[in-house]
Amino acid sequence: MNLIRFKLKVTGVVLFIALSFQVEQVSAQKLKEQFIDTLDNAIDVSNFLNSVTGFLAVPSVITEPALGYGGGLALIYFHKDKKNYGEGKYGPLPPVLSFAGGGGTSNKTYFGVLGHVGSYKKDRFRYVGVLGMANINLSFFGAGIIHDEVEYKFNMKGWFIFQEFSTRINRDIPFFVGANYVYFNNKIKFNRDVESPILDDLEKETNTAGINSIFTWDSRDNTFTPNRGIIAVLEAGIYNKALGGNNNFNNINFRTYAYTDKILPKTVAGFRLATQGKWGDPSFYELPFIMLRGIPVMRYQDNIVSVVETEWRYNIWRRWSVVGFTGAGFAYPEFKAFSFDKAKINYGGGFRYYLARQYRMHVGIDVARGPEEWAWYIVVGSSWLR
Repeated sequence: MNLIRFKLKVTGVVLFIALSFQVEQVSAQKLKEQFIDTLDNAIDVSNFLNSVTGFLAVPSVITEPALGYGGGLALIYFHKDKKNYGEGKYGPLPPVLSFAGGGGTSNKTYFGVLGHVGSYKKDRFRYVGVLGMANINLSFFGAGIIHDEVEYKFNMKGWFIFQEFSTRINRDIPFFVGANYVYFNNKIKFNRDVESPILDDLEKETNTAGINSIFTWDSRDNTFTPNRGIIAVLEAGIYNKALGGNNNFNNINFRTYAYTDKILPKTVAGFRLATQGKWGDPSFYELPFIMLRGIPVMRYQDNIVSVVETEWRYNIWRRWSVVGFTGAGFAYPEFKAFSFDKAKINYGGGFRYYLARQYRMHVGIDVARGPEEWAWYIVVGSSWLR
């Protein structure tokens, strides 16, 4: 589940670098209407996304330190559902998107995805569906399974499905109840430059399959770059052989992000708190890992992972803002083993540009420092996952 969310995040950067095309030849006036906001004469892609064409064909840039540098291309279609377009009680209604794309990185990772994200009946129903394949090269650092803290490089190759449906309990209350299903067929192959007898048990073809119930409170004023509101999600479920997997284990995941623009003038403050645990017999790649900017994917894993983080965005001039952030992550085998002494700290900063006013979407670049290295990221909307 963590790796699937990570893949979704990688494909999300395609909305940055709004280098789009139209099949027909367009005039300079047409370009101005679609890419210049008449309110402030600034560059803005809202009208293009609302146009009849509705397509964005954009390159993506991948900067995840665990994968190396890379890129790809995606085609995104913004559906024009007139019955669902407009403002909800807490802000603009989420857009309906379909997308297809793929890419690769310098460490020979490559992937392809097809997907749809929808909000229907004035945000009464929400749906996310993704089908993809991936060939990913990563490193495993033991996660309590191997205790020598050596870097074991491995390849995981397979395809995955993610389906999620949720419904709003009451039209006037931003509380959703739903469920999701995940399936991942995955073949593991380790680079045997470093040997361990345990690798023989980890190197195999596995199927991961599970169903999670999901409860969501979402009062954010928008889904791309919130300025106020809270999203809190509780996800709990089982992964089981009866559902198509090879391992039986339980999953619980709680995450909440809170945003406010009331603390300081021209400033939006964000606060993140998340904890995920898996018990039973999960595959090593399914164990939770610390997800903070500046820390590579799967660098710190265990049965339980907790993260706290704060981010502050200050508007310096017109559509331009600067960002500062810091956080801490903890990976531990059980709750009684939690210790503040084992915190993995990150910090950094960046900038944002208000690219799509009607969608309230900011984009930008962050530079982050983790416990061991620097990294940089292209950010579309919020830095934090849904």
